[in-house]
Amino acid sequence: MTLKATLKLLLITCAISSTGSFAIAAPSNVNFTVTMSEVVNVTGCPANCPRIAITVDGQTRYAEYSAGTGTSSLTFTYAPTVGDLDLDGVTLTSPIDLNGGTITDLNGNAISPLTYTVPNTSGIKIDYPSLSMDFTNGANGRYTLNGTAYTDLSSFLGATGGSFTRASVGTYYDSTGTLQTASANTPRFDHDPATHAAKGILIEEQRTNLLTRSSEFDNVYWAKSNVSITADSSIAPDGSNNADKIVENTSNSLHFIYVNAGLGTAGNYYTFTIFAKAELRNKGFLAFSNYGAYSGGTPEIKFDLSSGTITSTGTTSRSSIINIGNGWYKISMTAQMTTAANVTPVFAIINLSGASVYTGDGTSGIYLWGAQLEVGAFPTSYIPTTSTAVTRSGDILKVLNSGWFNTANGTFNVTGDINGESGIPSNNNTPLSLGTANNSSFWNVFQSDGRNYIGFNSPHFTYTPDYLDMSGKGFSVAGTYSDAYSSRQGALDGALNTIFGYTGDIITNPITHLGVGTTIRNPTVREFLNGHIQNLKYYPTRVSDTQLQLLTQ
Repeated sequence: MTLKATLKLLLITCAISSTGSFAIAAPSNVNFTVTMSEVVNVTGCPANCPRIAITVDGQTRYAEYSAGTGTSSLTFTYAPTVGDLDLDGVTLTSPIDLNGGTITDLNGNAISPLTYTVPNTSGIKIDYPSLSMDFTNGANGRYTLNGTAYTDLSSFLGATGGSFTRASVGTYYDSTGTLQTASANTPRFDHDPATHAAKGILIEEQRTNLLTRSSEFDNVYWAKSNVSITADSSIAPDGSNNADKIVENTSNSLHFIYVNAGLGTAGNYYTFTIFAKAELRNKGFLAFSNYGAYSGGTPEIKFDLSSGTITSTGTTSRSSIINIGNGWYKISMTAQMTTAANVTPVFAIINLSGASVYTGDGTSGIYLWGAQLEVGAFPTSYIPTTSTAVTRSGDILKVLNSGWFNTANGTFNVTGDINGESGIPSNNNTPLSLGTANNSSFWNVFQSDGRNYIGFNSPHFTYTPDYLDMSGKGFSVAGTYSDAYSSRQGALDGALNTIFGYTGDIITNPITHLGVGTTIRNPTVREFLNGHIQNLKYYPTRVSDTQLQLLTQ
């Protein structure tokens, strides 16, 4: 009696896309069906079940017989092991392995041979991390810990002994593109304000809005020159009716508002941000006065709200214009002060021909909302103020080592973006860190000499890819480690990267904490991602180079 029919797939419960962007929520089983030429009996279970060998990223796993004796259709079930990863498809091996059991016809005759035509299993992709955090799945994300799924971050952190803290409110965009305020110690699941696509959890360093009356341009705090302010004349990005309109008068002059924010410090970078929407006028500029106090002089940018572009940048070190929907744009400029002077941000209207000095018509203008001045080389999320400056605390997300981490071998994969609003890295942007409560090594995306790098610093493993332009894009980075130095490898956006640097043991300190988007050092030296984490996964095994590349595609 021979096995006439070939093996065929009946159900694939854990197949995922080849991007590796979805994790198995639990140890979902994969069932295969073998159709025999006649009714058969199976014996030997549970100790000696017949089985089919499966290759998962070079490791041998088995789909064991699970059902069908007394019929002509046998089911074999593969239960993934924590750490299994195969994003280009598992491979089955012929023949069926009896494993000490039997497969016979109803007369007790052994079925032979048990070979079969191996089917195409490239579509069966296994992704089973011991720790998974998907911050873009639904309103509150989706998380797994050794096969147990959680549908909100609070429950997951309770299971891992982790925590999220931010000792202040913070703003973010919801799924409708409306700017919202999260209460203290509440994570911000941010969205693209124009497309409404989920961007992940927003992790930022502490910043202070040095300006008061951030959305009250009619207040005497804001000096006016050849303009007037019509208060509360349009719907603002937060859905309120408190956007003001700056209206030019009929003078042949500059038409602008400004504020003296106090004495600045030589060497500091200052970033000025404001929300603007066209209303008969669609061009303008941002600037810092006291031009001679800034590197290169002329710290200003010109912008066009009809095209959503920066048309001139002067000698500012960085600038951006971000479409946030409903005609609104978030415009930012950064300049470095080289000589201590008053920091005086300026917003001015430009006429249709692009002239800064012109004769106004007395009615045209631009809607304004949400001004912000912060010490830092890039803009962060909006910090509303009234009568005083306001500080937004840093976002600190920690997960404890609760049985998911393997000191000897492991693989991390992180997907996200750096400073999601402008795409510009700072000196040390940290997707993850490992260590004790106040001592950590960290995985960096950083900028040096005007070029961008990604590295994971000792004592764990380190690698640097080619120079990376992070502007306007995100990243997917993965790395492996093991006790053997030669086994370390990194990958970025689908390309492998050479390991260099640290040559000792990979893990030299007890690993008790994982910092997500931040180092877990003490607060005085803590470093932050300043961007979004979309997904973070950890596998307690050293995966192959092929799978490392596939993880980051």
